[in-house]
Amino acid sequence: MATIASRDVEEIVSQLSSDKAKAREEGIKLLNTWLEGERSIRFCQFLGQNTAMLKPNEIPHSETWPFLVTLLIRCVSLEIASSKKRLPKLVFSKTLRIVVQRAEDSKFSGKMLPLLSVVKLLYSHISDVLRDVPSFQSEYGIILRHILAVKDYRFHMKNRVYCNLVLLYLGRVETSFNEKRNSQYNPKEEVFRCVLTLHSLLENPPGDFPENLREDTVKGFIGIFSFLRDEGKIARKLIECINIFLLKDGPNLGCQCLEIHSAVQQFVFRCWLTSHDRGLKDAVIYYARLQLNLSRGAADGSPLVEQLLDVIGKDLDQTNILSGSVSRTDATKDDRLGTLTSSQCGLVELAALVFYRDIACANPLKAAATVKRAKREHASAYLRDGLMKGKWLWELILNEANMEHAYDDLLWTLRSLQEFSSEQLLPVLRTEMLIRSSLTSNEEMFDNGWHTIWSCLMHGLPMFSNVTSVLLNLRKEFCKDMEDILGFGLTPMTKGKKHHQ
Repeated sequence: MATIASRDVEEIVSQLSSDKAKAREEGIKLLNTWLEGERSIRFCQFLGQNTAMLKPNEIPHSETWPFLVTLLIRCVSLEIASSKKRLPKLVFSKTLRIVVQRAEDSKFSGKMLPLLSVVKLLYSHISDVLRDVPSFQSEYGIILRHILAVKDYRFHMKNRVYCNLVLLYLGRVETSFNEKRNSQYNPKEEVFRCVLTLHSLLENPPGDFPENLREDTVKGFIGIFSFLRDEGKIARKLIECINIFLLKDGPNLGCQCLEIHSAVQQFVFRCWLTSHDRGLKDAVIYYARLQLNLSRGAADGSPLVEQLLDVIGKDLDQTNILSGSVSRTDATKDDRLGTLTSSQCGLVELAALVFYRDIACANPLKAAATVKRAKREHASAYLRDGLMKGKWLWELILNEANMEHAYDDLLWTLRSLQEFSSEQLLPVLRTEMLIRSSLTSNEEMFDNGWHTIWSCLMHGLPMFSNVTSVLLNLRKEFCKDMEDILGFGLTPMTKGKKHHQ
């Protein structure tokens, strides 16, 4: 294996530092010979060890990674400046990308955050190059995503640089869709890389999401989704971009969340029931849940609930049909064992939230203050109808429940259904509990609540099949929870007797 000495690094540095373009290009070629094959191991270890020995405030010398990155930034800038009548040579951007990746490789670095002293300069350089040199977009996008993923690096990015980068990528994605509509060629992989970098930027801001960027980001998404028609990995990543934006800054958006939804809803609800892309479907379901949470308490959140109630009902029916048609050989291990997939869990959790919110929206006190809408079936009746006809994932969970594989899903579902059961099945018990709660201590109120849960579920169980396994599993969990709460052994039967005494 070839060894590396100081004179080898000095030769590379000498050529890269030259004022002559030809010498700098030769220096790039020489550096790449040390970055390839077996020689790269010794070369990277040499620079990594020297970088690790730097003191916190010491200026990096010529045999360290920060110095080499700074030198390459200068070379790229000179190459761009000298190529007014031609495209800059891609080997410069490629070499900088390789050096940054090798410097951050834990096998070679020998030090945490080896580029910390130069990362602020690197961010500014990336922003300038991406703005002015489209041909470097691919390599520089990789560099940007790489250093954004390091928490201690992105905190050194200037707020102005971050805003410029987000707006740059929003504009490029929107332009790409506009050009496609005008029949201009734009490679899908190039567009996908832009969306990938946009997602990385939104996910990794240098602190809180900038307030002065909020309005332009919303406008950017509205513009993009006015052109989006096709499914695929680009659409999936764009939905994920909106999701991360809502997750990071949603509580500060206010009515702008609904502006985003107005632009997105046509695409979302069209692909929800037709897409075979599980990743896209999961992203859409997560988007719906985020929007639902952000609209909590808003007077204009009811239309969103109604939209979701309709599409979720169709999806649960459709999923029930598809589940029955999957062969044992095609099903995943989780499917064959009767547990929910991650996609089904997301759908069921969203369904529970939507049904609950719909009941809240149907409150007579709230309804009087809202605009009259077309009369439709009450959510809890809608839910009960599906269960009694053996539909949906709720039925799937209950029928295939067993202690080993589907116990948690069963228990969660039954607990979620308690609210609907109490609304429809035991209004008397609910009234009784409200009356008694004013006369009892907080501990007794909590105790009464658990008794009502148990009683409601016992009244509701006859609508389900396979009652025996359901009852045994629920009974065990109920006893465990009550023992934790009250501090002594208890069974549901004795608990019931206590309340009747």
